[in-house]
Amino acid sequence: MSQTEFVLGVPPPTWNDGEEFRIHCGISGGLTRNLEPVGQQFLAHVRRKLNNHSFSDDDLLQAEVATEQEEDIISDSEEETSELLNRDPKDWKEQDHYAVLGLSKYRWKATEEQIKHAHRRKVLKHHPDKKATSGDTNDDAFFKCIQKAHEVLSDPVKRRQYDSVDDTIDDEIPSAKVKGDFFKIYGPVFERESRFSNKTPIPMLGDINTTKPEVEAFYDFWYNFDSWRSFEYLDKEDADSTDNRDDKRYIEKKNKAERTKRKKEDTVRLRKIIDQALSLDPRILKFKQEEKAAKEAKKKEKEAAAKRAEEEVRKAAEEEKQKKEMAEAEAKQKKAEEKKEKEAKKKAVRNEKKTIKTHVKNHNYFYPDNETPPVEVIDIQLSELDSLFENLSLEELQSVRKQLDSSQDRYAAKKVLVEEAKRLVSAGTLSADSIKHFSPEINEVNVKEVNAKESTPVEEPVVTEELKERPWNIEEISMLIKAANKFPGGTVNRWETISEYVAYHTSLPPRTNDELIKKSKEVQKGANALEEDVRKLQHQKKHADTRITEHPSMREATINYDEPIVSPVSPAESQNKSQPTTKVNKNKAKKSTKSQQSTKSQQSTAPTSGNIEKKETSTSAAESITISKETTEKTISSNGTTTTTVTSSASSSMSTSTSTSAAATPSQSATNWTAAQQAQLERALQTYPPDWKGEGDRWDKIAAAVDDKTKRECKLRVKYLSEQVKAKKAAMTTDKK
Repeated sequence: MSQTEFVLGVPPPTWNDGEEFRIHCGISGGLTRNLEPVGQQFLAHVRRKLNNHSFSDDDLLQAEVATEQEEDIISDSEEETSELLNRDPKDWKEQDHYAVLGLSKYRWKATEEQIKHAHRRKVLKHHPDKKATSGDTNDDAFFKCIQKAHEVLSDPVKRRQYDSVDDTIDDEIPSAKVKGDFFKIYGPVFERESRFSNKTPIPMLGDINTTKPEVEAFYDFWYNFDSWRSFEYLDKEDADSTDNRDDKRYIEKKNKAERTKRKKEDTVRLRKIIDQALSLDPRILKFKQEEKAAKEAKKKEKEAAAKRAEEEVRKAAEEEKQKKEMAEAEAKQKKAEEKKEKEAKKKAVRNEKKTIKTHVKNHNYFYPDNETPPVEVIDIQLSELDSLFENLSLEELQSVRKQLDSSQDRYAAKKVLVEEAKRLVSAGTLSADSIKHFSPEINEVNVKEVNAKESTPVEEPVVTEELKERPWNIEEISMLIKAANKFPGGTVNRWETISEYVAYHTSLPPRTNDELIKKSKEVQKGANALEEDVRKLQHQKKHADTRITEHPSMREATINYDEPIVSPVSPAESQNKSQPTTKVNKNKAKKSTKSQQSTKSQQSTAPTSGNIEKKETSTSAAESITISKETTEKTISSNGTTTTTVTSSASSSMSTSTSTSAAATPSQSATNWTAAQQAQLERALQTYPPDWKGEGDRWDKIAAAVDDKTKRECKLRVKYLSEQVKAKKAAMTTDKK
């Protein structure tokens, strides 16, 4: 491969190398291109090189060849008939221009060079001056015919107009019934029509061995034939023959209509030729037969392939079936083992939790043996233990249980739980605000207080500082938020109005201004300040049936633990509620019930933040399942027993509500559920509805999605909730009556 080198000019003498410069573009790489040797000059170069001639020798030889060709043309002149010589120049449209110039055998194939030589030859022969010299005074008529013929044929536009209507060329359509060689009959026809084509090259008809793509290209070309043929030469009147504008417009319109008509007839004629040739073309018949044979062969091959594929599919299906059966058997066995292992793990976790709670109970909930721990403290401790259990694995629970087994006294046992809580808080898996009784910071203070209490006679149960003040329940907090938004700052006697509003809608004693202001600030600070209160109330509501007391026989079967806890009522209020039901009292009871229901519905939309919003949402979900419109009130006596008072909203529904509550007494497996387990159950019921069509048992899937619960416990829980809803509807129906 040759390389081209470029020598760039040197910089000017005044160029300073220190001056700034900018590169506009670089030199691109070399490109390889194919150059075709064409043209007259290249042919002359090759001719000189082959013959070993110089430029002058080659020019002389070419001049001699041109002279010989001209002599051949002159010697090949046609005979001039008397009819041709006596033609009237005025009828020039009727004359044969090719015959006048002696080119009848060439006609539309005549080149410009041939036309030029023929005209020169005729001029030399028939020039008027030459005839006058020879004594022939008649005339220049034929010379004018020669000039007119040269004028028409030397102009490309006029020559096309004349060739379009050349009547010496046969335009007839071959008969479809004529038998013979198809290619000899229709080959000249398409060659004759090809002279009108605007496109080149023009495909020829070919022969019997022409390939299918070439045949298709041939007919595609002719069906989309672009013809330059026009019929202006046949105009009967010339628009230039008159100066009147209206006459010109009329003549042009008339001529245009005749041209369009002739063009349409010619297009129909050409289409008929193409259609007839296509129908008689033996190659088309051969191609159809070949296509038919190919289709049949392809069909047979397809059937054979389908048969083979069907056989392969059948074999593959059998193999797949065997593999699937084996895989299903293995998966079933593995699933059974996993289920068994999971059930064993759940059982072990439940046993460990139960053992740890038993240890706490045996240590009197870390109170001195001569004291009875308050129920509120027991609830809080059990709630905090549940929070610890949720963040501990089976191995960690076993480790805690073993340490409790080896502990000698309640101080060592509590230290084990405190250390475990400290570890979880440090790891970030447990919030320090959710741990009070097992918090390392207050553990030392509590131990000192308990030691001091042991040395002093105790007359009443020890209650922590935070229990001296009447606790806030969820309804009060919700109504406080609503009242604070309803009565903004600047309202006259704002806090007194808020106190009355909260007391009226909760049916509880009114709060002082200091209590309201303090609680409002805690709400503004966020959820951490209220987490203890919300957690206490929720645990009392959701886990009241798991409370361990000294007198388990005192538990009442008619207590509805899913109802919100109401503060103890005063004797006056109890007396008022036990009065006979009158129309006024009944209306008051209905009004109180409606206000409580309104408060519950507002809890889910109250504008709280943080953990308070989550606590209230779960609480409202638990409160949505109640069995009647009764209000359950609990009071704790001095000996630690629980007394339950049930008051009805109407005297007529007392017996019905009592019987319904007694009939719906749940078992521990149906009521001993945490908020997290309840949420997991609800999500599992949504994931696996009754019409679920998946693999495996539906209740096995639901039980697997709920922590520490078996299939039977999940069924009992759903049955329990369903019975409560039915009981509530029955109670509401009775109240309406």
